[in-house]
Amino acid sequence: MDALNTLKEPFPTEVLPLLDFGSADGRKDGFLEETFVQTTFVKQFLQDRHSIIVGQIGSGKSALFELLKNKSKKLSVYRGRFIVPVEEAISFQLLRRFIHDEFADHDRKLIYKLIWKFQILYRLCEEVSKLPGFPGDKGEKQIRAFLRDVKSKEFDESVIGKIKGLLRNASVEIKTKVSEAPISIKASFSGGHEGQSKQEINLDRIFRHVVDSLENRPSGRPLVIIDRIDTFVAGEDYDTQREFIEALIEVDDDLDVSHSFIGRKIFLRADLFSRLDYEALGYDKVNDNTLRIGWTDIELLYFFANRILVAFKKHNILTEGDVLLSTDLSKYHLSGISIVRMIKIIPLSVRKKFFNFNSINQERDASLHEKLNKSIITKAFPRRIFHKDSSLNEVDIDIFDFLLTHFKDGHGKVTPRNLLTFLKQVVVVSATYYEENPDQEVHVKNIGGDWEWELFKARCVYGAYCKAKEEYIRNISKVGDEWTKYFATFIGRRANKKTIDFGWMKSITGLDDERVIAFIAYLDHIGFLYVIETHPDVKKRKYRVPIIYMPSPKG
Repeated sequence: MDALNTLKEPFPTEVLPLLDFGSADGRKDGFLEETFVQTTFVKQFLQDRHSIIVGQIGSGKSALFELLKNKSKKLSVYRGRFIVPVEEAISFQLLRRFIHDEFADHDRKLIYKLIWKFQILYRLCEEVSKLPGFPGDKGEKQIRAFLRDVKSKEFDESVIGKIKGLLRNASVEIKTKVSEAPISIKASFSGGHEGQSKQEINLDRIFRHVVDSLENRPSGRPLVIIDRIDTFVAGEDYDTQREFIEALIEVDDDLDVSHSFIGRKIFLRADLFSRLDYEALGYDKVNDNTLRIGWTDIELLYFFANRILVAFKKHNILTEGDVLLSTDLSKYHLSGISIVRMIKIIPLSVRKKFFNFNSINQERDASLHEKLNKSIITKAFPRRIFHKDSSLNEVDIDIFDFLLTHFKDGHGKVTPRNLLTFLKQVVVVSATYYEENPDQEVHVKNIGGDWEWELFKARCVYGAYCKAKEEYIRNISKVGDEWTKYFATFIGRRANKKTIDFGWMKSITGLDDERVIAFIAYLDHIGFLYVIETHPDVKKRKYRVPIIYMPSPKG
């Protein structure tokens, strides 16, 4: 199936500044659904067999959460569900103080479990109260009463504020069970009303009212989705966070038994998840209920290609039909398509519309899928680019090898977020190049049997990579405000230092031993370091900075 040249001639470079590839933040990405990649992980996710979803920073956790929240048609299994988002950013410092000040005589892990059941129940009740005809029966009136009791003008709307307000402004006892262990807390804050008879709030009874309400309505089975509880913290706050998340996992297990009608999806950071206390939780049980987000090389290229195609389609530069017609697919024996393609009496515009990626059975040949993705990329990118080694030598490299090796973080992963940031930088640098060189036109050439533009010059691509690295470092420096000062010191002093250890880090930061260990843990968490020499004593471990965060060679 010889390729036909259907590409625009020349390429309209004035469009480059207008290209939109979407946002690196899944919560703000307007192209999220349009550029969705059904990875192997997604296929497993659609089986709905796991409630714990684990992934690295930038791997797509927030994007998946957002798709669920908006009932995306891409996640068809969940579209008929009653989605209940829980996305409160917890202050673990406030949580720790709250538990210490008000529940010093209680087992804090039990209080964490009660807080989680309370939070999940409150959000369920909030969403049920928005349904038409609410309240429709005695049970729903009990739900309304619970919501009314929780409202407090004195405290904020956080889960801590709600519980404070409930216990301080009323004479109540909150009860529940987790794994058959009873938990209860009573109003004990200063300012409580002495002599009042106790009002009992039994969370499990209200859970049953929620289940009854939803079973009798056409709204669908509930699915509680939980995110934003794993921001990076250190020291005592980290211990609180870890115990709080462990309590959530136990509550999840309890709900699976006591209220299995209520589905759950909990999104967690991989590095934090790996450090939970599995001896207490039961590793086999938790592991069996956990789905880890992962991207294969082919899936990453699909993500990259899809972003290019969607952006180009918005400006009528490239369509699926253009890709299929201008790419040599002779070895794939697409005989029926070849015949239609060659009938010259059919206008080219009609043939282009006829051709789309759904007109061929991609599942029958994974290599065809990969070929099309690579073809989209090389419509704009040169097939070979260069990078500079530590001796400032320009080393020739295949564009796909470059994409799959030069963006690995300290976890050994290439994330869609980093690839998207790079793509946007390539366009910015290239747009500037063409503005400064108005005599340069981009023409179509036949390269290896495919018709391609020479749009992104090799030097522009490398320059964009260097700028993207600077942006990655800027973004990472803002992950934890507590460490901004020390991160800046680290960046300023590291130069081309290849090995990082505890002693060197202590010498440049001036922190005490515990804080140095916490800072290194932070850098490991954000993928800025990876261990090259393990040791039981964290002070004796050695680390290295991955290539994506190494300074670009000057000169």
